[in-house]
Amino acid sequence: MVDMSYVDVFLSPSTRQYISNNTMIGRLLQELSTTFWRPDFWLLDGMTWEDMQPTEKLRYPEFSDVWMYPLLFSAVFMCLRFFFVEPLVLSPLAKWVGISRVRPNPPVPSKVLEGVYQAHGTSPPESVLQEASQETDLTKRQVERWLRRRKALTKPTKYDKFVDCGFNFICHSVFCVYGCLIMYSKSWLWDIKLCWTNYPNHAIDADVWWYYIVLLSYFWAESFVLIPATGRKTSDKVQTLCHHFFTVLLMVFSWTCNFVRVGTLVLLVHECADIPLLAAKMHVYAGTKERIEILFGIFLVLWLVTRCYLFPFWIMHSIFTHPSPYLGMPAAYFLKALICGLFVLNAIWTYLIGAILVRKLCGGVLEDMRSDAEESSDEDVSNSRKTD
Repeated sequence: MVDMSYVDVFLSPSTRQYISNNTMIGRLLQELSTTFWRPDFWLLDGMTWEDMQPTEKLRYPEFSDVWMYPLLFSAVFMCLRFFFVEPLVLSPLAKWVGISRVRPNPPVPSKVLEGVYQAHGTSPPESVLQEASQETDLTKRQVERWLRRRKALTKPTKYDKFVDCGFNFICHSVFCVYGCLIMYSKSWLWDIKLCWTNYPNHAIDADVWWYYIVLLSYFWAESFVLIPATGRKTSDKVQTLCHHFFTVLLMVFSWTCNFVRVGTLVLLVHECADIPLLAAKMHVYAGTKERIEILFGIFLVLWLVTRCYLFPFWIMHSIFTHPSPYLGMPAAYFLKALICGLFVLNAIWTYLIGAILVRKLCGGVLEDMRSDAEESSDEDVSNSRKTD
């Protein structure tokens, strides 16, 4: 499963062997690789990596697969999104529902105010605001409007949000359907104890291989798109990136140690609730709010069943109670730590969902509170246009 001669999985065995034997860096990397891939950490007591090599009868997961293929296929996902799905499907759909692609008009260029914005954003100190007002011959209110309009240029528009949700909606719908189709025939879906029976001698079927690789490619692609994105609230961005990080780390780790059976269950459980949530957001951005409460109700039921019941009381319960006593290598504890991290993220999101529900029951509207500041800022920009 893991070529111990060199840590770089992208080089051929002969090239890795030459570099390892004939260069100082190669020998250093070989020592680091040997230390990192210690069998007593990753494998059962007495096993070596040679025991995990694929055979004709039993195909074990290969470590290089979850690095080489997902990184390559992530480029395919981004090309598919920006060159096919968005221009041919989502952009016409946005136009059909009345979402304009026009971005806010930029403010009049000003080096002084641009410097203030780069240094302090939309909330400069009073002294800086007063100085900028004197240098530009603008009132303090006009300076504040300029800064808000400047920030509006970096914010995603309703069109951007609609397209982003639309692409994720399509992907999660396909992943959920595909996951249900392949998992229906898997014995460990109906008896979760089989995730640990006869471990690690679990073969990787072709459909499971594609399930892992395609989802890993998607999460890599989403991370690559999200990291440089501007305008999103920092806390929302950090939570999403943490979710992607934990998901990628959990998938790579479970693949390496052949915890793939329980990994497929985690993936399946975390797909279902995203579909009605993304659909509801698309309706919000499109201004068609008559179906939002129905979609939110479906989302809430699926979230409670999958994230709040099945994940902690079925999957986590199995991980912490069902494995055989001999499954005590350090890697098993690392798996538990990753699962707990994912549980914490789910708990945070459950709290936010509960706050939204309470807000609705108290006579408010179904709205993500994380967007309040963003929406108010948009209103300020709109109002400033009317008064300019």
